[in-house]
Amino acid sequence: MLRIIDDKPAPGPENMARDEALLALATVPTLRLYGWQPPCLSLGLFQDYAQVCAQAPAGVPMVRRITGGGTIFHIHEVTYAIIGQLGADGWPNRLRDAYPLIHGTLLAQLRRHGAQLQRQPESIGDRRYHQEVRCFASPATDDLVAANGAKALGSAGRNRQGRFLVHGSLKLASNPWDGNAVCGCGLDSIATAKDCLRATFTEITGLSAEAGELTPEEAVEAKRIAQARYGDDAWLARREGPRP
Repeated sequence: MLRIIDDKPAPGPENMARDEALLALATVPTLRLYGWQPPCLSLGLFQDYAQVCAQAPAGVPMVRRITGGGTIFHIHEVTYAIIGQLGADGWPNRLRDAYPLIHGTLLAQLRRHGAQLQRQPESIGDRRYHQEVRCFASPATDDLVAANGAKALGSAGRNRQGRFLVHGSLKLASNPWDGNAVCGCGLDSIATAKDCLRATFTEITGLSAEAGELTPEEAVEAKRIAQARYGDDAWLARREGPRP
């Protein structure tokens, strides 16, 4: 069974705490679909806070993820988080191999609804990707892009002894901060985007979908993490340094 949580839009700290609580406590494979209210910037784990602040739009709240990658302006999008076990339920043994699997399967679903997207070819933008603050300003290998290179989907993940979290942003429209670097995925509604994501993960896992919500234990843990980590200015301002 694949538990699917169709969650309400929430502030950045709550969203990130819920994803982390699911990574820690979920006892079944879980897909969480959600939005952001208010719109928010999320920083990658290894990003320099001062560097992001120098480019951030004024007045937009920020949160730091436990996953890598660049800064994302979470607006006009559907965000997904998938929690599972590497080497089980259709997942590869390595987290790095989950990204092309997710993106390729989702691409097929999006194209069925008329989306004109493709996968970013290997290595074209990878060097620039590691230098660019904005995640969507430079696609990495296997990200979903339009013909002009504008990015529509990117994902990042965390592996904890085989249990993994991958979350990603599927853009429905562009935004001023990313400008022409980001494009909508070509879908006409949030509901259609969520349908494509549900179909993607049921196809990958081969599991039947069942609507659900956070358990009481997961909800309590999410509230704790939201205060202890994501409510801590020191966590937001930290810089762990580049991944070795």
